[in-house]
Amino acid sequence: MVLLYLTIGLLAVVGIVSLFQRLRKTRKDYSLWSNAVHHEEEHYAFLIDKKFNVKETNFYELNEHVKDDQPYVLGNVLHCQSGCDSGLCGTGIACDTCPIRLIIRNSFRQKRDFSHVAATMHLYDANHEVQSVDVKVDGKLVYLGKEPHFVISVSSS
Repeated sequence: MVLLYLTIGLLAVVGIVSLFQRLRKTRKDYSLWSNAVHHEEEHYAFLIDKKFNVKETNFYELNEHVKDDQPYVLGNVLHCQSGCDSGLCGTGIACDTCPIRLIIRNSFRQKRDFSHVAATMHLYDANHEVQSVDVKVDGKLVYLGKEPHFVISVSSS
């Protein structure tokens, strides 16, 4: 009976140590990719999860004049017309055919990077007028712990 309690205790300690190591690695990974996003100066950079939630971005650092209350979702942060008009990126009618959303979703599914995706986005400017902007989007698959994320780079063509 004592041997059983010792075994259970040992397994619990090993499990707790393993959990703390994974948490520490996740924080280290997050810090690494967060710094990479914030040090990008030539393109908009975003660290996003599978639901397109923006975890980190340099968008507001590069656009200090932009102060808004948009949801922290990729299309909303970029001020995509469809995402902003529907309230949330991914819920608008045009979102179903968005080439950027499609390539990111497929890249998550296939666990692969992508590069040089060209698209025309309809973005609101500072005066809330719609501008057609040709963009090039690249994505690098990264892991925070065991969870896949993407570092997305958006530049105007």
